[in-house]
Amino acid sequence: MESCPPIPRLMLLAMSSEADSDRVAGIRRALQLVVDPCSIATGVPISIVDMGLVLDVSVDGEAAQIKLCMTSPICMQITNILNEIRKHVLAIPGINEVEVPVDAQFEWLPDMMSTRSRERLRAVRPVATG
Repeated sequence: MESCPPIPRLMLLAMSSEADSDRVAGIRRALQLVVDPCSIATGVPISIVDMGLVLDVSVDGEAAQIKLCMTSPICMQITNILNEIRKHVLAIPGINEVEVPVDAQFEWLPDMMSTRSRERLRAVRPVATG
């Protein structure tokens, strides 16, 4: 029985990088299910991704890290948001640990929202002119 030649290290690294990239994309899809609670009050539920609250997503083995900012450093909903993030990300096969550091010093601006979300919000809350 012939044995297969070993896979070159660079090819293994590329394969690993591609798998991590797919997992990061899966985590981002899961984060689309986490809605900013304050956006619900406006009548326009917006995901934390579309709000621009997700600063970075990375994965290392079975651990995911989601770096987050808030619209206000005194956000009263942070615990609910963190719980929802953990619930949705831990539902991804192969992810067994979730770390969510929150950068309370990061200055969130409305321009960080996705264009589509800004348009939806403006449809119910027009921008004052004049």
